[in-house]
Amino acid sequence: MRVFLFFILGCVGLAARAEPVELTLPNKLVAKAEYRQGDPNQPAVILLHGFLQTHEFPTIHSLLEGLSGSGRTVLSPSLTLGVTHRKQSLACEAIHSHTLKEDGREIDAWVKWLKARHHGPIVLVSHSFGSVEALAYLSAKPDPAITRFIGVSIVEGRIKLTPEQTRARLAELRHAVKIGQPRVVTQPFSFCQKYQATPAGLLSYLEWTPRRIREASARLPLPHLFIMGGNDDRLGTGWVDRLKAHNRVKIIPGANHFMDGEHEFDLLDSVLDEMKAP
Repeated sequence: MRVFLFFILGCVGLAARAEPVELTLPNKLVAKAEYRQGDPNQPAVILLHGFLQTHEFPTIHSLLEGLSGSGRTVLSPSLTLGVTHRKQSLACEAIHSHTLKEDGREIDAWVKWLKARHHGPIVLVSHSFGSVEALAYLSAKPDPAITRFIGVSIVEGRIKLTPEQTRARLAELRHAVKIGQPRVVTQPFSFCQKYQATPAGLLSYLEWTPRRIREASARLPLPHLFIMGGNDDRLGTGWVDRLKAHNRVKIIPGANHFMDGEHEFDLLDSVLDEMKAP
C-alpha cells in the first residue's frame, strides 16, 4: 500500500511539473511546446521532432517522459512550419512555404527561451529529419548554451533521384527562386510521395544532400553522437557506414527508425549515457 501511495504521489508531482507553453516569434506566429522543469544542476534537454510532426510524436514523447522522469529539465517544441499555434502534423499534400532557415530561427528562439529559465548547459536531441534541422542550426551560429548534440535516426536527405537528376532538380529550383517564381512544385521527399512546396521552401531542404550532411556533421565544434537502429529500413544503402567514417555512431540492434517497443528503453539509456559523457 505504501509503495502504491508513493507511486501516486510521484505521478502527481510529475504532472504538476508538466507545463504547456507558447512562444510568440518575431514573425508573429505562435509556437507551442511542452516544458518539464527538473534539476537545475543537470544539463537541460531540447527535443526536436521529425519531418512535419509535432512534439507529441511517440518517439519524442517517450524521450520526454523518460528524460523528465530522470530529473532533467526538458523542453519539447513543435516547429510552426508556417502555421500559428500548430498542434497537428502537416499533410504532405498541404502547400508548404516554410524553409529550413526559418526552422533554425525557431530552434534558436526556443534555445533562448530555455536559457532564460535554465542557466546551465543544454543538450540538443533530435529525431529523423529533425536531426538534419538541428545540424543545419548548429552549422550556422548556434547559441553557445548548446554543448552537446544527439541525433537519433538521422536521415540522409535523399530525394530518390540519381545524382544527375538531383543536380538538375536543384538547378531548376535555384532558377525559380532567382526569378521569383511563385508556382508550387511537387517532389517526392522524405516519406512524402507528393510533397508540395514553394521553390524556396523545397530548395532549402533539398540542398541538404547526403554529402552536405556528412561534411557538416564532421565539422561540428561540439561533442555529438548519432544513435541509429540496426533494423532501420528508411535509410539508403550504406548511409550508416558513411556516417561512421567521421562521426561517433551507436547502433541499437534490432531497433527500427522509430525506436519503439522495447527499444525505447535502449534509446533512453543511450541518451542518458551520452549526457553523462565528459
